[in-house]
Amino acid sequence: VSRRRSLELLLNGRPATEEQMQEWMARKNRYYVESIQRMTPADILPGALELLKELRQAGIKIGVGSASKNTRTVLDRLHLWGYVDAVSDGYSVRRQKPAPDLFLHCARQLGVDPGEAIVVEDAASGVEAALAGGFWTVGLGPKERVGAAHVVFPSLEGVHLQDILAALSRAAEETEETQE
Repeated sequence: VSRRRSLELLLNGRPATEEQMQEWMARKNRYYVESIQRMTPADILPGALELLKELRQAGIKIGVGSASKNTRTVLDRLHLWGYVDAVSDGYSVRRQKPAPDLFLHCARQLGVDPGEAIVVEDAASGVEAALAGGFWTVGLGPKERVGAAHVVFPSLEGVHLQDILAALSRAAEETEETQE
């Protein structure tokens, strides 16, 4: 969700001038940037680093597709650049999620076809964007939020590449059966 859309959701129809909205969006971003500056590798989600290492060892290309304009700073602070081959962020495309542009841009950078790529997402709009782009999707979090994904895991903790591939294989078989 864009900064503006996020603010509109918070305002819930309450009136605000454009000047007020600009100030509030700038203030929220300052708070967010301050919180990023305090990030360390200890803030990486449980299981994420282990999975990134496993993917890297398997020779799988890894891209980050995030609408945030702070994506590169976050990767710096978390020391994750060694695991990433491509980044598409808020500066990369005009249309943000739920449009598929961000993920399609990332796939082009990686030189992979969307149908052969997996998007891991924790937001409904991200799952929607990935599906619209023709990607395989792994939802992270509650099914109520990411249930449209091909497969859902509550978190990355304890999740391995084989778990993801097996779950997606089952999802592909189920999709084929329903199309017959």
